[in-house]
Amino acid sequence: MKMTRTPLRRICIALAGLGAFSLAFGAPAARPADDDESDLPLTVRSNYVAPIVGPADDTAYARGALGLVRHGYGRASLFVAWRVMQLPPGALARESHDRKTDWLHVGLPRPQRDGDQIEQWLRVRGELVQQAPAVAPDYFRQEKRKLEGIGEFDATVGQCGPHAYAFATQTLRELKADAALTDDDRRTWIAGQDAVFARCSWVPGTGPAPALPALLPASAAARLRQLNAYQHAAALFYGDDYAAARREFDAIAAVPGHPMRPWAALGALRCLVREAVRDAEWEAATDDAWNKRKLRDDAYRAAIAPAAARRRARLDASAKDFSARMKAAEADASLAVVRDAMRYTARRASLQLTPWVVMDLAMKALDLPLTNPYTVGALDLFQELYPRVAPDRPVGDLAADLRKYAWFDFVVTVQGCSDVPKAPDAAICDAEHAHAQARWQETKHNAWLLATLMTARQPSAADLPAAEAARAVPAERPEWASLQFYAARVLRAQGREADARTALEAVAASPTLHKRERPLVEAALRAR
Repeated sequence: MKMTRTPLRRICIALAGLGAFSLAFGAPAARPADDDESDLPLTVRSNYVAPIVGPADDTAYARGALGLVRHGYGRASLFVAWRVMQLPPGALARESHDRKTDWLHVGLPRPQRDGDQIEQWLRVRGELVQQAPAVAPDYFRQEKRKLEGIGEFDATVGQCGPHAYAFATQTLRELKADAALTDDDRRTWIAGQDAVFARCSWVPGTGPAPALPALLPASAAARLRQLNAYQHAAALFYGDDYAAARREFDAIAAVPGHPMRPWAALGALRCLVREAVRDAEWEAATDDAWNKRKLRDDAYRAAIAPAAARRRARLDASAKDFSARMKAAEADASLAVVRDAMRYTARRASLQLTPWVVMDLAMKALDLPLTNPYTVGALDLFQELYPRVAPDRPVGDLAADLRKYAWFDFVVTVQGCSDVPKAPDAAICDAEHAHAQARWQETKHNAWLLATLMTARQPSAADLPAAEAARAVPAERPEWASLQFYAARVLRAQGREADARTALEAVAASPTLHKRERPLVEAALRAR
């Protein structure tokens, strides 16, 4: 299976990783002395004291070796810290991090990486037709788009997935095995399929649409005419004429015994989803208000309100239609062959159209510490959907709704005092400190004890009980080092320098401290 494009963000990550690799493993001219750190990345040299923005060892961290938890960690890393603190020491040491499946593909076999599906299609096609297709098949469309502040840019849009080419290859192989058909019949079907795939890279509005597959005469073989009807509907679908495609798919699905009936029923569902996602009126309205008229805030919302209301009505109607079709399909034994694909389509529709509903499911799963967040991709799903649903730091009713989850409440509390990428907002940090203190008093849990100490921007005598409680936590607890590190800051602020130094020296001597974190403790020991 192959359908890839490398987005700019992925390229940047790859380049950053390459830079780190060369710093860490570049071959020196001579073997360095034991105390020579010139071949180490800056972040692990003993004089490195800059803020750490991620765990020193992600794998060990996820298995319970928390080291020093930092304010600037991302949501996923802080979730891990919260989860570790809910469980006994060592509970996660052998937990699998293998992504066996994800929410979108649950119940489906893992995709087989069996090469490029377009190449396979062309190879099987070439056994009957030597001439290449007039339009080279592609997975993507290349579009031009405009965005305020960026201008015009190239956009790559997935149009015909690997499954489309794999299905065509499978169908052609079946046609080759059908002794009732001639090679001319098979070439006729190939011509129709070429017409379908010609629309995969065509961008509506950039020129005439590629011709639809030619309809076959009544004298053609019955199976060939049935496949041709499906090709005609599929070409309409890939040409973005979803209403017409749905009518033709529905007509096929209404014929009992039609060989393409199950796939036509699936095609009709996909029409509903793609029509809702690629809403031309909505895209035009938002583009006009944001890019052309440059409206913002209340003026922008007022301008798009009529289009938004019509979009909501269309989505509601599509959702009802989709639900009714799914219910009927579940009860129809003849559609069993596409039932998993239909359920996948339903889950994909939820991701695209109601991401907040799916994210809520992920957040509920993450709120259960014993649930493995990796094997079914709950953590990945949350990370993917959160930016679509909420700003980096939620406020108001949205914040109240999201913070009902204990792990997310902890994350937002700690991040309220983050100094990454800029100095923390004093008002936000102080409010989160008060919240953490209240939650610790209520729960007496170490997670909220740690949050209380981490958010103590200006430690006061009121924070001494938390510092004393932290000093009493057993050293085998994964959060022990973090508790001592932040308790020392409170103790020092209240004039208890000897106690602060004792706490920091214990952390410095602990084997749980990663060498990347050691400079932070040493810097705290040098401070007065």
